[in-house]
Amino acid sequence: MIITLLALATLVATMFLILGNLRVVARDTYDVLANFTQRAQAEGQLVPSLAFGALWLLIFALSCF
Repeated sequence: MIITLLALATLVATMFLILGNLRVVARDTYDVLANFTQRAQAEGQLVPSLAFGALWLLIFALSCF
């Protein structure tokens, strides 16, 4: 029971921190994705990287359903 309460408290605290800084998280995520896209396109690795990301999304989606 105490482990469940600690896990829920950690989850709530984490969500509070994320939602409290959602604008910063969104801006940082956008910056990382924009830089990655520019670098991958310049190196000619954009399509393989997108395919790899799609593969991981497919694996994640299939494991959830």
